[in-house]
Amino acid sequence: MFDLATRDIKYLSGVGPQRASVLNKELGIYSLHDLLYYFPYKYVDRSRIYYIQEIDGTMPYIQLKGEILSFETAGEGRQRRLIAHFSDGTGVVDLVWFQGIKYLVGKYKVHQEYIVFGKPTFFNGRINMAHPDIDSASDLKLSSMGLQPYYNTTEKMKRSSLNSHAIEKMMNTVVQQLREPLPETLSPAILAEHHLMPLTEALVNIHFPANPDLLRKAQYRLKFEELFYVQLNILRYAKD
Repeated sequence: MFDLATRDIKYLSGVGPQRASVLNKELGIYSLHDLLYYFPYKYVDRSRIYYIQEIDGTMPYIQLKGEILSFETAGEGRQRRLIAHFSDGTGVVDLVWFQGIKYLVGKYKVHQEYIVFGKPTFFNGRINMAHPDIDSASDLKLSSMGLQPYYNTTEKMKRSSLNSHAIEKMMNTVVQQLREPLPETLSPAILAEHHLMPLTEALVNIHFPANPDLLRKAQYRLKFEELFYVQLNILRYAKD
């Protein structure tokens, strides 16, 4: 097992020196250990597929499964945008992008099945979804997706393409390398007495929980550990 505390973040796949410098300055992340302990601030359920006919104006982020019927561009200058007409057979949603138009037209194919994820809104009587995440339906396994983590980022990070999704991908790379359990930080007696999840399992589930119960157990384990050592330090200083 490699040492998370000494493995420099710049050597993680997809990071490099430039992004590492931004992570150092903006979040104080220097090592894989620092990254692994940068926890999400919220989670979104990616296990359910909605039908377009179910969409209303109050929905948060949702998933749809269907195909792109056609592309079109609209507007001029800064208002220029790409629109993909997406359907699941129960209705049509306009997927809208304001950047990367040429790249997107080449990347996504008409009449190929995709799963899209984003926040639906209504504009001029039509359902819109701006800058959605899109994955090939054949590549995505919904049963393994569970709750998607969201991470706080700064404007400087976003300018370096370090948004929440980028942090999630980096975190997944680290988690995939945890083939052996990390050294436990609490004694077996404490783990048993308080019914605590092992450290490695807790860290995996704080970032990629398969269900709300595993997330709750991971949060409980990590909060318990934090408070345990705070109280231990208080007692140590009190004796001194």
